[in-house]
Amino acid sequence: MKGRVQRLRKRLFDVEPRICPERCVYFTESMKKTEGKPISLRRSQAFYDVLKQMTVYVNEDELIVGNQAQWPKASPIYPEYSIEWLEEELNGKPFFPNERPGDKFNYSEEDKEKILECVSYWKGKSLYENLRKTLPVKINQAWDANVIDDTWVSAAGLGNIIVDYKEVLEKGLTYVIDKIEKQIKKLDPKAPGSIKKIWFLEAALQGNKAVVMFSNRIADCCRNLADKEKDDERKKELLELESICRNVPLNPARNFHEAIQSIYMILLAIHLESNGHAISLGRFDQYVYPYYKRDLEKGIITRDKALELIECFFIKCNELNKLRSWPDSEFFLGYQMFINLTIAGQTQAGEDAVNEVSYLCVEACEDVKLFTPSVSVKWFEKTDDDFMIKALTAAQKHQGGQPAFYNDKAFIRTLENMGIAEEDRIEWAPDGCIEASIPGKWDFAAKGPWLNVEKVLEITLNNGKDPRTGYQFLNFNTDISHCKSVREIMGLYKQALDYFMGLQVETEHINDEIHILQDINAFRSSLVHDCIERGLDLVEGGSIYSADGGPTAGTISAGDSLAAIEEIVFQKKMISMDQLLHALATNYEDVSTNPTGPQIRDIMLNKAPKFGNDDEKADKWVVELEEYIGSGYRYKYKSSKYGKGPIPCCYSYSQSPVSGNIAFGKSIGATPDGRKKGDPVNNGISPANGSEKHGATAACNSVIKLPSIWFQKGAIFNMRLMKSALDTEENKRKVIAMIKVLFDNYGQQIQFNVVDNKVLLAAVKTPENYKDLMVRVSGYSALFTSLSLDCQMDVINRSELEL
Repeated sequence: MKGRVQRLRKRLFDVEPRICPERCVYFTESMKKTEGKPISLRRSQAFYDVLKQMTVYVNEDELIVGNQAQWPKASPIYPEYSIEWLEEELNGKPFFPNERPGDKFNYSEEDKEKILECVSYWKGKSLYENLRKTLPVKINQAWDANVIDDTWVSAAGLGNIIVDYKEVLEKGLTYVIDKIEKQIKKLDPKAPGSIKKIWFLEAALQGNKAVVMFSNRIADCCRNLADKEKDDERKKELLELESICRNVPLNPARNFHEAIQSIYMILLAIHLESNGHAISLGRFDQYVYPYYKRDLEKGIITRDKALELIECFFIKCNELNKLRSWPDSEFFLGYQMFINLTIAGQTQAGEDAVNEVSYLCVEACEDVKLFTPSVSVKWFEKTDDDFMIKALTAAQKHQGGQPAFYNDKAFIRTLENMGIAEEDRIEWAPDGCIEASIPGKWDFAAKGPWLNVEKVLEITLNNGKDPRTGYQFLNFNTDISHCKSVREIMGLYKQALDYFMGLQVETEHINDEIHILQDINAFRSSLVHDCIERGLDLVEGGSIYSADGGPTAGTISAGDSLAAIEEIVFQKKMISMDQLLHALATNYEDVSTNPTGPQIRDIMLNKAPKFGNDDEKADKWVVELEEYIGSGYRYKYKSSKYGKGPIPCCYSYSQSPVSGNIAFGKSIGATPDGRKKGDPVNNGISPANGSEKHGATAACNSVIKLPSIWFQKGAIFNMRLMKSALDTEENKRKVIAMIKVLFDNYGQQIQFNVVDNKVLLAAVKTPENYKDLMVRVSGYSALFTSLSLDCQMDVINRSELEL
């Protein structure tokens, strides 16, 4: 790490996250002036006004420039999506933003007053408020019971998008602007349906011009600083930055530095247009490499300089931030923006796509040790083992699960099943945590309500009633206590799953309609095909590909519960069904029974089979659940865009729960797997904490059995290895062999935590000594000390496995 990068990294950690009122103020002022106009034109005007008026700055040492807010790591406010929680939290309910258990944000009283003044305008107008008012009672009840939850894409913007960065680098926004203008000319305003398309295209045109104007404002800032700069070297850098920002992203990138700056400017602008997270970068090494190769051949750049630029880019990505409500933050702990950067994989000719930029990204990941962007290695059968050794070495030194490893073979099979064209399947890239997307052609790689899978089992075991809220969701023909086998219980459970999965789909259809009315984002849509050609925003059906599906949590835990019921109640008859139901209702705490509640819990925890040990007694129930949910989403339901142009417009299974396994667990009572009330459920397809007893290979063998063909939205597999597992090259090659077996059998993904509990427990006690300690939480990395204690303990309680 060079001196410049060291200084930039230190400053990044020295700055505390805070709230910035600027976008909130400028956006609100603009929207007040345009009331009555179409939402596409109102939002594009507000986007332009924000970029024209917000503070711009360039900090010392920076080589990649542009800012989201008045200060690094500050979050803008997006009041158009939700404001109720904002008003409450700024008044201390449930916490002041700077006093939260995790993801704290500082603010001044002046900032608070500016924001609250804007909030008054948005009352009764926010997207979230209008959605909740529109939803049927049954859906609001399921939401309040924490069975489903659509907060993440209603109290905030839609995200999980990879735009066509390659086209921007090769052709510039001038090409996009020209294409929009030509499309407008093609449309006859007298023809039915044309007017709305023209509005969208005019909004897209204004959005692109706004981004060019914003880049020129940053160029002006560079010039002003250069005029005052006394250091000749820095003056030269600032003048070069001015030239770069004048040229890109308006025009094609002329060199490697311009390519990186253009990418960052597009990434930044999309974040300012809407606060949907997981705006990812796609196959970064593939579209950046030509600029590196050309500059290197011409002697314009050295390898060290290219590495420095990539590291500066990584640091800038960590300046982007998002303030969520505290309840929503519990699902996304760690100040995460979920910016995924993909490397490696294969070429269209089926050859190894690893190039020198792939190595530079791995080196930068190892060097700067940050949580964003999430570096993801696409593996296929010709991926070089030496490159994998480099990636595992980086993961060992990073400690927080980066790079993570993704299987081309598994994801390509899934995409083929969904009807994605062959040439596009090769170009897939993980978006956000893990979701498969086709860069520049897919709309939202993940979108839709969460589903609390083990909560549905709890409701099933209580005869269709949620014991926490008292809501009666279903009425079964059979009382659960009268069931004679776990197969009967599974039948009732599937009825309940059908009911709540149906509510998920209905919710998202309604949410889409509200977004169409209130949330057209024409700039980002203009960078995804075929929005311009169709004259449609992404949410209206402008993209080539689309499939909905929100995260789920607790499927493995639910499978463990079914296995425990079969083994302990029906096969070994160690306790009766009535005894189990009583133990669950009393949180395994009633000591007056025989056996006592704690004794029953011990039996369910330690005598029942658990997923993650290559034990068919547990694995078969997990596989059946995964098959039922995954195939059900794929074939039973269609998204709201079906028939409007995109394909396949189905629903897909997501097991990327972020930190939602903790948030969801808080609303679930005790369960038959031995879990107590309020404890987390499992994360993704990772075995429940502490359940793996036979090492890493056995855990992989359980995961291999899962029907990954349904997992287009991804399935997170966290593995926590003993530090010794990556200490030698021999051990690293053993890990590579394990990955290959997992991937040969269509396992989708794996990531490794390699921090021991001694360090983690010390960081809990003295966080000030571990400011840059990184861990892998779920499909993302985070600074350990920024997490809530619940989340920290969830990481600590994971089994440390030997090979």
